[in-house]
Amino acid sequence: MECNGDFLKNRIISEDMRRIARSEITWENLKGAGVYVTGASGMIASYFTMFLIYLNEIYDYHIQIYAGIRSDQKARKRFGNYLDRDYFHLMQADVNEPVMTDGEINYIVHAASLASPQYYGKMPVETMLPNVIGTYELLKYASVHPSVKGFLFFSSGSVYGKVSGAEDICEDMVGNMDWLAPGNVYGESKRCGETLCTAYFREFGIPVKIARIHHTYGPTMDVKNDKRVFSEFANNILNYHNIVLKSDGKEQRAFCYLSDTVSALLKILLKGRAGEYYNVGNPEEYISIGSLAEILTGAFPERNLHVEYQKREDPGYCPSPVKRLIPVNVDKLKALGWKPEITVEEGFLRSMRYLTGNYEKEDKA
Repeated sequence: MECNGDFLKNRIISEDMRRIARSEITWENLKGAGVYVTGASGMIASYFTMFLIYLNEIYDYHIQIYAGIRSDQKARKRFGNYLDRDYFHLMQADVNEPVMTDGEINYIVHAASLASPQYYGKMPVETMLPNVIGTYELLKYASVHPSVKGFLFFSSGSVYGKVSGAEDICEDMVGNMDWLAPGNVYGESKRCGETLCTAYFREFGIPVKIARIHHTYGPTMDVKNDKRVFSEFANNILNYHNIVLKSDGKEQRAFCYLSDTVSALLKILLKGRAGEYYNVGNPEEYISIGSLAEILTGAFPERNLHVEYQKREDPGYCPSPVKRLIPVNVDKLKALGWKPEITVEEGFLRSMRYLTGNYEKEDKA
């Protein structure tokens, strides 16, 4: 979804940026730093990048932002006028190729990845490569550039595979995963990426931190193209369509609002221990898909929408065989001083208000 022009003047985004800034983090560590964010146009990475822009614009931090992107057009829609700032450097390159930049990089944030099940069946190779080859190229760069003092790998809760017999999912758990199942190309490649990160930490001392990100939603959801459930629900409401469930709705997930997720990622990058891995999610908002659908339809009574059930028949859609039936444990993350602030009800209302405003702008254009 577009952020058109000066996104910091948007009430929802500016409030989120201020909320992240209130986190108990010493932002001084980012002053004058060079930060390379791969996949910078993605849902989470774009909010992360927006916060770096926020620190520059509001606090004059002089952060040199190196934004790895595939589409210049999408980047302009995400970051608007800020692409023309002296501190913003677009790196339109394949993340699976060697890093090419003359700038000094102090922090690498590897977020480039195809993270939606719609790609797993029809683009399995493209799903895997950024998590394996892309991670390798970035680690190789860090190993020969002493200026790199922080490396954050966006991993996923998918690495756990099938976990049973536990009250919650802790970082030391190892579940079963059929590595040849089409729906596991994402989780298995994230496992490989994590292994590469820890190998480079042990052999070369690269200060890697791993964030196992669970279900995140927020204003930058790509509701037009992303087939994940929270994006599809938002798209239904925006278009005055009933919410369509393509499952029994009983599967439960811990939904984390975007500003809480970005705050967690920054905690890990700047305060986490090198070589460690952290769950990122909001177990306080652990609800079923069906309950989420009911919350969303109930939040917009004027649209007179309800929940329907259909069988999913999307070509190429290949959901993970792993069904989450237990919440995620974030005690390690909380030990860094993090705590979630936004409930599902508030978070989706904020997201929908932002997305609805952009839809109205598009209709008037």
